[in-house]
Amino acid sequence: MDINKIKSIVQDAVFLDLETSGLNPYNSEILEIGAIKSENNKLTSFHSFVKNKRKVPLEIFSLCTDLKQSDLDSAPTLYEVKKKLIDFLGDKNIICHNGEFERKFLNHFIPEIKNEILDSMELIAILEPYHKEYNLECLKNTLTNDNSIEKHRALDDVVDTINIVNASLMRLKEEESKAMTLENLTFKINSTLNRFGLNKWAWSDLIDKANYNIDNIDVIYEEKKTKNENKRDLKNTLINHRFFYEDLLKKKEIWQSKKGFNYEFRPGQFELSKIIRETMNTRSENIACIEAPTGIGKSVGYLLPSIMESYLNHKRIIISTDTKELQTQLIKKDIPNVIKSLGLEGKISFGYIKGKSNYICVDKLEKYINEYDNNKCTTSEILSLVILERLVSEGIYGDIEEVNYWIFNNFPEIVTHLRQVSCDPNLCKPKKCYKECLYKKRVEELKEEDITVVNHSLLAKWPYKDEKPIENLIVDEAHNLVEKGYEFFASEVEYRSLKFFLQEIYPYEMINGSPFAYTTRNKKIIKPFDRFYYFLKMDANNKSKISREINLIIEEAQYILEYGRQNNYSTFSNYNLSWEINLQKNEKAGSIYRDKRIIDITYNKYGECIKNSLDKILSNLKSILYILDRHMDDDSLDKENDTYKQGESKFKDLEALKNTIEVFLEYSEDDIYARIVTLHKNFDNFLLQVVPLNIADLFEEKILSSLSSGVFLSATLTVNEKMKYFTNTLGIDRFIHKEEIIEPIFDYKNRIKIITLDDISSYKNKEFIEDMSKVISNLSPHTNGHMLSLFNSKDRQEKTYEVLKDYLHKENTEIYMNKKYIKLLKDLNKKCVILGSKGCFEGVDIPGDGLICVTLDKIPNLNPKDPLYSTIMAKFNKTYYDVNQPQMVIKLKQAMGRILRSKYDYGCFVVFDMGRKENLYRLKKDLHQCEIISTNQYSLPSVIKSHLKLCRTEVISNLIKDISSEEVINNFKNDGEIEEFVNKEISNRSIKANIKSIDGGKYLLKYFDLKYLINKEIVIGK
Repeated sequence: MDINKIKSIVQDAVFLDLETSGLNPYNSEILEIGAIKSENNKLTSFHSFVKNKRKVPLEIFSLCTDLKQSDLDSAPTLYEVKKKLIDFLGDKNIICHNGEFERKFLNHFIPEIKNEILDSMELIAILEPYHKEYNLECLKNTLTNDNSIEKHRALDDVVDTINIVNASLMRLKEEESKAMTLENLTFKINSTLNRFGLNKWAWSDLIDKANYNIDNIDVIYEEKKTKNENKRDLKNTLINHRFFYEDLLKKKEIWQSKKGFNYEFRPGQFELSKIIRETMNTRSENIACIEAPTGIGKSVGYLLPSIMESYLNHKRIIISTDTKELQTQLIKKDIPNVIKSLGLEGKISFGYIKGKSNYICVDKLEKYINEYDNNKCTTSEILSLVILERLVSEGIYGDIEEVNYWIFNNFPEIVTHLRQVSCDPNLCKPKKCYKECLYKKRVEELKEEDITVVNHSLLAKWPYKDEKPIENLIVDEAHNLVEKGYEFFASEVEYRSLKFFLQEIYPYEMINGSPFAYTTRNKKIIKPFDRFYYFLKMDANNKSKISREINLIIEEAQYILEYGRQNNYSTFSNYNLSWEINLQKNEKAGSIYRDKRIIDITYNKYGECIKNSLDKILSNLKSILYILDRHMDDDSLDKENDTYKQGESKFKDLEALKNTIEVFLEYSEDDIYARIVTLHKNFDNFLLQVVPLNIADLFEEKILSSLSSGVFLSATLTVNEKMKYFTNTLGIDRFIHKEEIIEPIFDYKNRIKIITLDDISSYKNKEFIEDMSKVISNLSPHTNGHMLSLFNSKDRQEKTYEVLKDYLHKENTEIYMNKKYIKLLKDLNKKCVILGSKGCFEGVDIPGDGLICVTLDKIPNLNPKDPLYSTIMAKFNKTYYDVNQPQMVIKLKQAMGRILRSKYDYGCFVVFDMGRKENLYRLKKDLHQCEIISTNQYSLPSVIKSHLKLCRTEVISNLIKDISSEEVINNFKNDGEIEEFVNKEISNRSIKANIKSIDGGKYLLKYFDLKYLINKEIVIGK
């Protein structure tokens, strides 16, 4: 590393990075230290490895580029290194990226270092709070022209930190020069901090004294933009295909857009587009339920008709998905790519929208900041307000869900601020608002938008009927509507939210004698509802009555939790306690040992306690509503006043709370509600839910009845080759509709083998985790890693990780337990196993040899005592099989579907606990007639090895045929060029094979343990 090529505009500071063997200093070590000192415009560096005492996890060597055990073996001890480091640091401020991490390790291992540590993540989060990620790699790829990956090596990361600090400060300087303001950001922040008696911002001197005159600083001043390529004029082509636009999929020249991308016509995709076109242009069967298998290119299959209908017939489309990942993929990638391929850039508008409360209200934020008053506040509290102010400053950002998790973790007060400044569903009226904010922007765009992407939860409520009615709807991941449909329409009371809400309406003057006096650190803040009291001219006596009623509500709510703790309910389970308060009252909650015998305890007494407390809470709520209503019923009040409207909005929330509790307390054997109590396992929170069971009626009323056309898509809609469960649950069967099953394009029967073990313990046994771990470890050498192990239980996943990591490390195989690491499977040279929970049953797409074995801990059956489904069984006279089988089959198909996603995919699906053996025969039809075999742990590796070898023989044969059929291969003049081209095409398909030319016009093909000698004529397709 040439230190002379590095530039830092920050002066008199040391940039430092540590590489460690783990995240916790109590069981990890410092392995490498790197630092660069900036002093008098001169840079000097410090670097040292540190000899380790404990074994370094395999994953660390994989994470830290080119780090070797030999580097550590020959390194000095930490004792020998630290004196040199302390001398190098001197008394200068230390700058680290994610400084809290370095602070923990330095405090533990080198407590002699007392220098102030500044965090560059904090700096950039305050300057630019809109980034999706704040890790080094994302920031340097965004703020600078460096598109390299993060190396996780001490000095390299220090250089990256210097570069992103340089870039962020240069961008701030540019912003301030354009604004032509006399007050720069550091002055504003320090003035605010000073107002609250706080010290100035730690970064302010370094920012103000930075040398902004250094030339050639690597910085991007605006968001990176793709190069403007010449738009293709396909107008005539599109018009000529306006009646059968699915035929456009047959035109390779339209879709062959990316270099190295080989477009292939897919009949299933064609059929999908055709069905959607017909559905959108008919008055009879204008609703279609389509099971579209994996691998057909489903997104393009429904985006083509969406875009063409918008372009040709001016139809406005709503696309609903379940996962945030798919929404992001549609907006950032899929929709723009299809529009570009069709030459329709600038002619089709699209975007996504969320519910009002997901957005920050700029007007409320400005008032909140101006009136903020707290004599006990912290620097973090004030900086979190700065973050929000800068986030919404240009009206482009303001989606609360998009605020990065790091900001929430490091500025925890921001959660409280956001509760005060989010858009109010009852108040926010974009038409009358003069502020520029993201919500107003999106609502205005929605009125004319061609394609709008939403999530299923918002679709169920759809508050934007005036701006964009639900007329033409496409629902992807539609199977999730069934499982989550109940919660979409449920109403609930949660203890923590209730307490916060009551705090918001608690009279200011009475706060010191309230349950909130200490939880607020003695803050005495005038809240919006206090202004409402003043506006109503409410006297102290009525405010005192309201405060007493709130005190009683909190007392009863706390008693619900306390009763559980006092009566041993908190000892019955390591999980949340949940039951239907009426229908499951006599079921066993747990057992206690008393008077030398075991006594079973039911939910009955606890349920009665909850009902009694809710009765009292209901009475208190009615009293508060009565006092407020009496004061609001005054014709002399200006009811268009903002203060009145804000108070009226809270009044409506209070009424909704009362109504939910009333319905919860009502009960009739004939009604169609489940009333569910859930106590958090720590008994510090509860959730009361009123869940309507007639979701078919609700879905018809809110969605189906308004449709001009509706398309419901999923790879898993059928059970027993029928869609009855899906259509009946959502009420689609009440309408004339079509049900289409697109045949799979892959040979599931031969490419996937489903395996169960007949000698493994049940998941209920304590040996199950150990047994699973041994099996996965024994399989790993035969799959070269590249396994995804799925779990129905998060607890079981975590316990398996702790056991399995020791087994896998002995095999030099890495193990990870976070969904973000699934991408590592794409590296065919890396041996790794990923453990995934329910979030990995969908959205995992690893092609070729990247994923060749999926394991599942157990059949994903519903808990027979699940409060919701046990109520459905009781109310509608259904058996457990009726309720469980459809959902179990769908989840099982999702899990197995992770294997076969493209033409060259194959693998094994191992289910450890299949439950009752008859499940095997019932499931075969739903699992694409795949062979299901039962074997033992000893024979399992050979069964899998045999299947993989058989599949690879077919895969490599098909692959060579496909590559040899490409016309470009005939342009190569010699064997070397052909070899290079073929190997590149093999790699593009994620296959770990290699071809090499040998003498005599032949090629040697190696693919795992397969070897073939191929004539040149076959390779080049002659």
